[in-house]
Amino acid sequence: MMNGFFGEDLFNELREASRDDLPSKARAEYIAETCFSSYARPGLTFQQRSLMNIGMLIALNRGPELRIHIKATLNNGLSEEQITEACRHAMVYCGVPAGRDALSVASEIFNEKKTSKGSGRAKLT
Repeated sequence: MMNGFFGEDLFNELREASRDDLPSKARAEYIAETCFSSYARPGLTFQQRSLMNIGMLIALNRGPELRIHIKATLNNGLSEEQITEACRHAMVYCGVPAGRDALSVASEIFNEKKTSKGSGRAKLT
């Protein structure tokens, strides 16, 4: 499920970036078994779940996780315009600073995507 949501490149990058220790393995196991089992449920598409994730991560001020989920949202077929609008809309409910920070993260990812087209992938963090 995680591979389908994140896409193969981002999934492999996340796996390679994780540590090979007991706490990291416990975290990865929990995320795979608990969090991502929710993604198999009916009623919402990956795109809809991606937009919800972005909104919640903006509200919680979780920049590093937001970076990962914006990349996943691109993988799930949402456009840069849709992601930008979601970040902008978050300003109304989460405050301008939260939305501004999210727009900065999105801008970095979009720029990395443009510069890495011929050279590999955008960096994870």
